Amino acid sequence: MDKKTYEEYAVLDAQIKLLTEQKNKLRADIVDDLVSKDLKVLDSSVGKFTITSLKTWKYTDKVSTLEEAFKAQKATEQSTGDATFEENPSLRFTTIKF
Repeated sequence: MDKKTYEEYAVLDAQIKLLTEQKNKLRADIVDDLVSKDLKVLDSSVGKFTITSLKTWKYTDKVSTLEEAFKAQKATEQSTGDATFEENPSLRFTTIKF
């Protein structure tokens, strides 16, 4: 594979990061606008924008304790060899700092 493929990947990665940041800002602006206008749905020439509700759960200390015990058990099984794993190739890309 040639050097151009790697460069293209790096450029796309940078563009995706920038576009994601821009999209998230626009999403927040649109949500604020629709909420301020008390609109749940806005039909436009480019598509439909809909305000939805997402649940954010908060659990009791009992659940936190169970999570900690679960993590500890997982670590124990990993260290004793009772847990098994498989390795698959994966790509991690770290951009250079300008």
